[in-house]
Amino acid sequence: MANATHAKSQRRPTSESTSSSNVSTAVSLRVAVARIYRSLRAGTDHQLTPSGTSALARVGHEGPLRLGVLAQLEGIAPATMSKVIDNLEVQGLTVRVPDVLDGRASLIELSSEGVALLHQIRSTNTRAIDQALASLSDTERTALDRAVPILEKMSELLQANTSSDRRS
Repeated sequence: MANATHAKSQRRPTSESTSSSNVSTAVSLRVAVARIYRSLRAGTDHQLTPSGTSALARVGHEGPLRLGVLAQLEGIAPATMSKVIDNLEVQGLTVRVPDVLDGRASLIELSSEGVALLHQIRSTNTRAIDQALASLSDTERTALDRAVPILEKMSELLQANTSSDRRS
C-alpha cells in the first residue's frame, strides 16, 4: 500500500492541476511585481506619470527616437505619446531635435535635466532594492539571484507577446 501511495505522489501533474498552479503563480507574481513597482514609485520624489517615467527611461536607454517609434515601443498610441512628450518637454526633461536623415522629422532626446532625473530615479530605486536585499537571508538572496534570469526571460516573453498582439 505504501508503494501505491508513493507511486501516486510521483505521477506527473495533470494539465488541469498544472494550469491551476500556473494561474496561482501568475497571480502571486503579478501582485508581488505590482507592490514592488508601487513601493519604488512612492520612494521617488518626482511628479512624473508612469507613462512619462517609462518614456524617459526608454529614450535614456535607446537614445534619440522618433515619436512614432517611441509610441510603438511603449505600446501606446502616437497621439497619447505626443501628449506624454509634450508634458516632458514642458518640464524641461526632453527636447525635440531635427532628424539628420529626414529633415521633416524630429527625434526625442533627453535634456541634461532629463538625464539627471533619470539617474536620480535609478539611483534611488537601486538603493531601495539594495536595502531590501540586505534584509533577506543568504538562502533568500541566492534564490533571488537564481530567479533574476528567469524574470528577465519572462519580461522578454511578455514584451514579445505584447508586440505580436499589437500587430494582429
